[in-house]
Amino acid sequence: MKRIDRTVEFLDLITACHAFVAASGRVVPGLRDRQLDEDERVIVHENIARVRATLDWIETAVDTGKVDVDGKLARLLQGE
Repeated sequence: MKRIDRTVEFLDLITACHAFVAASGRVVPGLRDRQLDEDERVIVHENIARVRATLDWIETAVDTGKVDVDGKLARLLQGE
């Protein structure tokens, strides 16, 4: 049973990564020749930081099996 759980978690993780890449591939080309205003850029950069932190967390979990979230990461993931 444990192996099946891991398989489901693995598939969920791959699906989440694929969904992010696919959505980015649809949205980013729409920014061509468009300048975001300062507030929009700040919001996008804040979200990029959250994505990067999440990707680092995923890599750590995959490589080490440790899924603990430190305080800084928890605040970042919550948008604080």
